[in-house]
Amino acid sequence: MPPVLPVVTMTVQANATLRVAVDGEPFGPPTFAPPWQRHSFAQIISEVIEQRRSPVRVVVHELDGTVYTDIVTAPLHPASLDQSPAELPPASVEHDDLAPDDAAPLHPLALQNAEGFVPGEDVAVAVIVRHTGAGREGAARALIETGLLDLSPTHEVILLGRVSGTCIVGHPA
Repeated sequence: MPPVLPVVTMTVQANATLRVAVDGEPFGPPTFAPPWQRHSFAQIISEVIEQRRSPVRVVVHELDGTVYTDIVTAPLHPASLDQSPAELPPASVEHDDLAPDDAAPLHPLALQNAEGFVPGEDVAVAVIVRHTGAGREGAARALIETGLLDLSPTHEVILLGRVSGTCIVGHPA
């Protein structure tokens, strides 16, 4: 028999709460907690992954009938992201600041170079943490751990189509 992943089904309700089921069984919030909300996505998925000790298939049904699916392999809020990050290097480094230094930096830096930008334009720097697929209508959705957003001074997210080249920059809800 082929392995089967647990299925987490989240259905958005008209009152902005979520109805959640795992393998068809209701999965409610902790006792005395308010109903699940959109911001509960990471908590729900992480709890199921930790309980089942398995990756999960996530299916989200939106009010407009749109359905998003994804497979999540690790909890979305690992303990290392819940803690305050250590002191980080500056969020941006000007080209002139890249002079060689004999002393090893406190936080090692990786350098990415690229050409083809408009002189003087603002260039966003992003680290890819996962991929998602676009639906039949070309819409994409990404669930992002809030701990990762906390590592960014702007809390912006970039969705970049690898085939289309579509680049969307936004602030997640």
